[in-house]
Amino acid sequence: MLYERLQELIKKSNKSMNQIERELGYPRNTISSYKRQNPSTKRLDELAEYFNVSVDYLLGRENIQNSDYSDEENELIAAFRMEREDMTPDEQVKFNKAVKDLMKYAKERLNDDSIWKK
Repeated sequence: MLYERLQELIKKSNKSMNQIERELGYPRNTISSYKRQNPSTKRLDELAEYFNVSVDYLLGRENIQNSDYSDEENELIAAFRMEREDMTPDEQVKFNKAVKDLMKYAKERLNDDSIWKK
């Protein structure tokens, strides 16, 4: 999945694979080697940043690119992931439910002008 995603992003960039490797300071054929082997975490992060997508997008764990989100949404996603980082799977389930409940509560409060006037 990784290599296919990279091919797609390279095509969208209108650059060659070799050009991108040069810009990133990678040896020639580094990206094509990802057909057979996985890159290091550092390289995954660099590639995600270069293409402005998440590592999860590169790995095929999600289908929405970061560029589909606003900067504010990306900040919220990053904060959400950071808070969940050290949680057990059971804690993550509880946390997800709490966040969803909090979002519903926040949405209900949107029309209460007394909260927002200060």
